[in-house]
Amino acid sequence: MSQKFIKIFSLIFALFCAEISFAHAEGLNLIRDAETEKFLRDLTNPVFKAAGLNPQNIKIYIINDDSINAFVSGGQNVFINTGLIQKYATPDALIGVLAHETGHITSGHLARSSEGQAQAEGAMMISYLLGIGAIVAGSPEAGSALIMGGGQTAQRLYMKFTRQQEEAADAHAIEYLGKMQYPADGLVELLQSFQAETVGMQGQIDEYLLSHPVSQKRIDVIKARTADKKFSDKKINQQLQPAMNWVSAKLEGFISNPDSTLRRYENSDDVLSNYKKSIAFSKKGNVVASLALLNPIIEENPKNGFLFEAKGQFLFESGQIESAIIAYDKAIKLLDAQTSSQIKIAFATAILTLKNNDRTLIDLAIKRLNEAKDFENESPFLFRQLALAYDKTNDQGRSMLALAEFNLLVGEKEKCTKYAKEAKEKLDKGDKIDLLRADDLLDLAKDDGKEKK
Repeated sequence: MSQKFIKIFSLIFALFCAEISFAHAEGLNLIRDAETEKFLRDLTNPVFKAAGLNPQNIKIYIINDDSINAFVSGGQNVFINTGLIQKYATPDALIGVLAHETGHITSGHLARSSEGQAQAEGAMMISYLLGIGAIVAGSPEAGSALIMGGGQTAQRLYMKFTRQQEEAADAHAIEYLGKMQYPADGLVELLQSFQAETVGMQGQIDEYLLSHPVSQKRIDVIKARTADKKFSDKKINQQLQPAMNWVSAKLEGFISNPDSTLRRYENSDDVLSNYKKSIAFSKKGNVVASLALLNPIIEENPKNGFLFEAKGQFLFESGQIESAIIAYDKAIKLLDAQTSSQIKIAFATAILTLKNNDRTLIDLAIKRLNEAKDFENESPFLFRQLALAYDKTNDQGRSMLALAEFNLLVGEKEKCTKYAKEAKEKLDKGDKIDLLRADDLLDLAKDDGKEKK
């Protein structure tokens, strides 16, 4: 696999659908992390609802990039840089900029800028996502083809808006924040910081400025329109601030160089500093030192499922599979169904790594994978693991069906057709739902109405 095309490296589980993983494709660094994604859902759902949008229809992607940026592309896809999440100590700026991006969606700016361009960018981004999933799940050739088919780097996906569109999105942001009883101070602070940093620093923060031009007029208008708003931010901050603190600490721990992290917090003994050091030790392969810091944190925060998730990852990477399974199981029990979906995949993967093929455990792995499907049904890796689990129980029909799903997601339509047909032959005639799904997959694998032979 050529490093020119894609480089995969993980921070929590070395797998695309594990707790937090990074995938680098031609400048695109996508992160999956259950804790960060939950924080962003809690942050953005009130904004989407205030805008009259269904949060379930909007996908949020996290990009590992120091640039202070968020953007929308390909319809209702929101992309948020880790630099934006880590830049500010409170949720204010994040909520403000995401209300602004939501304004672009509701105003239809993507379509009006160029419907064809938006569609092309959406398809391009999807090709990256599918390509990354394909490579991590075991199909490097298909994945590289999908990625190269995208044809452009992630930087070129940023939409470029006019100042008029920016002002319209600002107006919508003010409206949505008003409905939420939340001040626009964070958005103003963000725009002011951009404006200040551009003085004598042309080109150093160009990602956001290229797509979102800043002017003093925009700042003045926001201030004028919100001058009489006396909303208190304490309510939302009280709800989101602790989660943001944990997320910021985790991102710093995993993104930063571990040696730098250990030096930076060498003389610090607070909970978040120790958490960062625990992550740094795990990255260096020192699980004893890592857990020596993490276990007391868990004792102080016994209901924080994400800490058990981290412990499971550290144990798994050190080869302590049975202990990792126990930690993952604890995390799952502490978190809701959507938030724990990625952890369920990690839990099942750990079970499938065991050599004893314990049928009770494998059945439990299958159960957890099927539960995760409700929220991770576009994950190639999930279906790859589900196929393996069913194979271990000699359920060849469902194993073939899962392989068909996997191959459809990674763009291997011929293989999808092959496995869907095999599934239909091997499934019990009473498994009507699975048989119907096999038929659906055969239809989905057709090109231009003609099935590949």
